[in-house]
Amino acid sequence: MIVKVADLSEVVRQARYRENAGPLNELLGQVPQGDQHRFARDLEVDSELYRHGTDVYFQGNLSATVRTACRRCLEDFDWELTRAFRFLIVRTARGTEPEDDTGIDHYAGDQLDLSPLVREQALLALDDRGLCTEECKGLCPGCGANLNGEDCKCRHRQDR
Repeated sequence: MIVKVADLSEVVRQARYRENAGPLNELLGQVPQGDQHRFARDLEVDSELYRHGTDVYFQGNLSATVRTACRRCLEDFDWELTRAFRFLIVRTARGTEPEDDTGIDHYAGDQLDLSPLVREQALLALDDRGLCTEECKGLCPGCGANLNGEDCKCRHRQDR
């Protein structure tokens, strides 16, 4: 989402929009083990923006559906990702290198592209939700049956 800095004021502006999941899924495909997760739908962003002087405040929440495979049964499942975010975005002079301050982002020019900030937060919110349910029984090590929906047909199981 592109915002013109001049359009912002000290009055808080609500912004609800969708952030395309395509670029996030492309990024995930480029990193080791990034293909464990896929954004199943676009991110929903509910945010507030305002400007004080040249500083811009951007805060809100994002949500998305993430598709991943269960570590026990290998079945795909969806989980709901949510994350709150807050940014202070300060102006830097063109051609100067911004200071590396944690929690502060920088802009130069007349407009802000908020998409990279939201995408970063979505990627940071990914975790190792490895199980479709806590009760997942997994796969039989002998025959590979998904024990959540079928009985094991292994000979070694029947002999016990």
